[in-house]
Amino acid sequence: MKIASVKDVKDNLSRYLKNAEKGDVIITKNGRPTAVLHHLGEDELEDYLLEHDPRFRQKIERRWKDYLKSGGRSLEQVLKELGD
Repeated sequence: MKIASVKDVKDNLSRYLKNAEKGDVIITKNGRPTAVLHHLGEDELEDYLLEHDPRFRQKIERRWKDYLKSGGRSLEQVLKELGD
């Protein structure tokens, strides 16, 4: 992981994009962390978008709470339903 100032990243963006392929780059402003430059491969885009979508996260949290309230289903029940 590297740490770089906003000015340095701005002046050398291509180099930092290449560095981000090896590990995250913490970007600082006035000596304080402000952002992370993280490599994102083509096959990771959809996962990234879903993970950072607040509506999707809320939906998952609601479903998890419903699951905990209802007690869920056993593996045997799920396998039986899939077999039908």
